[in-house]
Amino acid sequence: MEEGAVREIGEKEYKILKILKIQENSSTDGLQAMAVAPINKQGTVDTSNIIIAYAGTNSSDFNDLETDLRTVGGFFDKTVSPGFSVDCSPQCIAGQAESALAFATEIQGTYDNATITTTGHSLGEYLALLVAAENKLRNVGFNGPDPYDILSVEAKDWLKRNPGMLTNYRNRGDAIGNLMGNGTGAEIKISLSLGLNPFQGAFHSLATWKFDANGKLLIPQNDYNQQAELYILTTFAASMSALETIKAKFKASGGGISGNEQIYLDDSQARMVVNTASQAMNVVLTTVLKIYNDGMTEAEELWQMCLSLARGSSSDLSDGEMRKALDSVSCTQNRTVREPTEKYQQKIMKARKLADKFEKLAKEISNKIDELVQRDRELARQLSF
Repeated sequence: MEEGAVREIGEKEYKILKILKIQENSSTDGLQAMAVAPINKQGTVDTSNIIIAYAGTNSSDFNDLETDLRTVGGFFDKTVSPGFSVDCSPQCIAGQAESALAFATEIQGTYDNATITTTGHSLGEYLALLVAAENKLRNVGFNGPDPYDILSVEAKDWLKRNPGMLTNYRNRGDAIGNLMGNGTGAEIKISLSLGLNPFQGAFHSLATWKFDANGKLLIPQNDYNQQAELYILTTFAASMSALETIKAKFKASGGGISGNEQIYLDDSQARMVVNTASQAMNVVLTTVLKIYNDGMTEAEELWQMCLSLARGSSSDLSDGEMRKALDSVSCTQNRTVREPTEKYQQKIMKARKLADKFEKLAKEISNKIDELVQRDRELARQLSF
C-alpha cells in the first residue's frame, strides 16, 4: 500500500493518490486513510471521481481503541470529571475525527473538480459517515456505529433534506456495528444468514460481505432483506452522485458547462426524480395490496378458528344450532369475513386507481420533459450558429 500504486478490485483498477498512514502506537492519533481514483479503459486515472477510504479498528493499536471509547462511545471525556460525559464535547471529536475531516479537506483542495465519496468499515465507516455528512458527500460503507451525536447542526439539517446520501450496511446480528442507533438514517440492515449470536466475530468482519466482479454487493434473498424503499433511496442518491461526477468531467474538460451539457444534466436529474417517485409508488402499492390481502386471509382464518372452537365446545348441538348460538352473539361469517373483505376490496380498487393516476401523471411529466429537452436542443443549435 504505497502512494502511486495500482490495486485491482474485482475487474476494476484503482490508483492510490494519497495515503495518510500513521505508525501504530505513535504519539499521533493513529488515523489511517487513503484516497483512490479509478483507472478507465484507456488506462487514464479518473481524478474526477475520488473515493476516500478510512481504516477500521486495529485491535493492537491503542489509539484506535481509545478513539472507539472516547469518540464513538463517548467515554473518557477528558474535559469533565470523573472522565465520563453523556453530552458530546470538543474532546469527543478530537483526534481521529478531526484528522479524518482534515484529510478530506486536503483531498478536496487538491482535486477541486472531483466528485468525492467516502467509505469505510467499523470505526472507518463511523469516520466516513462523519466526513460525508459534514461535507455533503455520498457515502457507502459497512458495519459502522452511527456518528449522529457528534455532527454539526448544519450536517444534521443536510441529512434531513437529503435522505439516501449515506448508506451504512449493517449485519443485523452485529453487536458492534449496530451501536449508537441510526440518527443519520444511513442504516440498511441486512441478514447474512449467520444466526443471531452477538458474540460471533464473523458478524462484524468485513470479509463477511461478498461482491460480484463489478463490485456490486451480493445480498442474500430472504424475507428480512426485502427493504425495497431503502434501495430506491440509495439508488437515487447513487444516480445523482453519478451525475455530479459527469458534471465535474464537463467542467474539467472545458472550464465550464456548455448549453447542451446543462440540458443533459437537467434532463437526467428530472427523469431520475420521476423514476424514483414511480418506483416508490409501486413499493407503496405492493405493500398496501399485501396488507389488504393478508387481512382477507386472516379474516377467513379467524372465522374457521371460531367455528372449530365452537364445535369443540358444543358437541351436543347440531351445526345449525351451533351457528344460531354464534349468531346470537353477533359472531357470523358475514360480519367476520364478508363485510371486512368487501371493505378491503374497495380499498384495493381505490389504491389501484390512485396508482393508475400516478402512472399517467408520471408519463405526462416524462413526455413534457421530452418536449422541453427537444425545444432546448433546437435553441442550443440555433444559438451555436
